Amino acid sequence: MDALPPKPTVSFARARAAIAAEFSLLGAGAGIWAVHIPIVQARLSIDPATIGLALLVFSIGSVATMPLTGALAARHGSRPVTAALGITFPFLPAFTILAPSLPLLCIGAFFFGAAMGGLDVAMNAQAAEYEVARGRPVMSSFHAFFSIGALCGSAAGGALIGAGYANGSAAVILSVVLLVTGIAAAPNLWPAPVSHRTGLRLALPHGRLLVLGTIAFLAFSAEGAVADWSALYLAKVKGADLAAAAYGYVAFSIVMVICRLSGDWAVVRLGPVATLAGGGLIIAAGILIAILSPVAIGTSLGFAIVGLGAANAAPVAFSAAARVPGVTTSVGAATVTTMGYAGALVFPALLGFIGNTFGLSAALLIVVAMGLVVSAMSGVVRG
Repeated sequence: MDALPPKPTVSFARARAAIAAEFSLLGAGAGIWAVHIPIVQARLSIDPATIGLALLVFSIGSVATMPLTGALAARHGSRPVTAALGITFPFLPAFTILAPSLPLLCIGAFFFGAAMGGLDVAMNAQAAEYEVARGRPVMSSFHAFFSIGALCGSAAGGALIGAGYANGSAAVILSVVLLVTGIAAAPNLWPAPVSHRTGLRLALPHGRLLVLGTIAFLAFSAEGAVADWSALYLAKVKGADLAAAAYGYVAFSIVMVICRLSGDWAVVRLGPVATLAGGGLIIAAGILIAILSPVAIGTSLGFAIVGLGAANAAPVAFSAAARVPGVTTSVGAATVTTMGYAGALVFPALLGFIGNTFGLSAALLIVVAMGLVVSAMSGVVRG
């Protein structure tokens, strides 16, 4: 037998709350980091290309950890891996934000990325296994809690920055909250099946799994572009002050929360193909509005529209990956999650280098093309 059925030690309600908490704390960490990027840049006197270098180091840590995490989750179960990373992750955002020099910023970014990438894979494997056990669509609602966390983290961070806590102390306060959340969630995670086969358990993407991974890569690239560059774009290109620049990402997060909370309903009513096809077109439209708007509030609206399109694109791909014939639920989910979050981590770093040469507006045009490709590939989730 390849897997043992989960022991009924945790109720569906408790497990759902615990998994949602893991998504929330990861989103909050991303939100805290996003609104502090202009502050880190100003304190260390570095240009966008150097911020891009730090994000690239962050990406290297994440991408290096993701395959290993997927293998560990398949071999030992996603529950202990998610629990351990949920307790480790909260320390890293504040450490990175408070880095007093570029070398320490890069070191912090590496470990921050490693913890974030690992937790991304583990918690999505938890979510996919829970969805299969529950027998109904729930993936979008879990991702809604990532957006809720991102909204809370960015809003709280922006508010504290506006209140005068722009020295990084806001990140320390919020990290303590994340740690408490991770500790509380750990014992209530879903007891998913554990593989008893030896060796690493991550599928080499091919066929349908490769296409689904590509969709996830592009969707999360669009999300990552807004998360990591919206505040800096509003501050440097549109002339917004630091507090106002933070709320471009807040607007994006609000829309993501609303759309993901209703995402499971939308997928049932509209179907996964229409959800994905429309989402890709909306991503492209939102970025164009953000670029072309002559005022900061219009740019924030454009970023919010991106959230409308991106909200359910990756969750649809993750749900489909959990049901690819011949691939176990945890392996399919972990493989596509790895590809998806690689986009969220690698692409924003590349935007820094492109933006430094051609300008951030020109760099963001790439996201328009990504949205159109997502729309064109939507047929793969049919059935």
